[in-house]
Amino acid sequence: MAKSFNFVFVDESGDPGKPYEIDSAGNKIPTGASLFYILSAVRLDSPKLFSLESKIMEIKNKYQYRGEIKAQNIPLKLYRDLLNIINELQIKIYYRLIDKTKYKGVFAVDGKKNLHNVFDEYNLAKLVSFAIKMCGFDKAEIVIDRADRRLLDGKFDNFNNYLMKKVNTKTITRVEFITHVNSEYVNAMQISDLISGALKDFMSGKNKDLKMVINRRFLIKIY
Repeated sequence: MAKSFNFVFVDESGDPGKPYEIDSAGNKIPTGASLFYILSAVRLDSPKLFSLESKIMEIKNKYQYRGEIKAQNIPLKLYRDLLNIINELQIKIYYRLIDKTKYKGVFAVDGKKNLHNVFDEYNLAKLVSFAIKMCGFDKAEIVIDRADRRLLDGKFDNFNNYLMKKVNTKTITRVEFITHVNSEYVNAMQISDLISGALKDFMSGKNKDLKMVINRRFLIKIY
């Protein structure tokens, strides 16, 4: 029997910028940054990963859709069918939802890249740390959408080391590999993007129906 491996695919929706500035009169001035920031972690072992890939290709062929699956540009019928794969395959989704009007931490600031990394790295590491423990996975591979903005000094290794220290101990290796990918080439990563987009649209009121496609027992919120 072929060995099964464990994977967690992580993508986000939104941005780490501050949603409001305060003017001299004390009024909130929108900056154009998103009100919500969503990170989603899709839990898969090898058999479910292969099944997911097959289901995605089957549905894309049904709609004769040849492009990358992105939350902001696919037809709603295709979006719903893709989200329903989660129910069919009983895939667990761990997500962290940040309402930036209530968030007490620091936000990204133009020209201060370290603040961007504090927001992004902290929240991503928190999601992965809780998700990987709740999964019960060990020696898993974390697959992250390649986002150069996460790199304070241009080196992925430093980001990886930071994340490894958050999730592993001297005696327990929960995460063995961290891979940064271009989501265009990874279908499972594109599903994570769809989930994050559906959650953000639900919170913003733009579209509440998409989140409702996913059975709530497969959605686990990380606080």
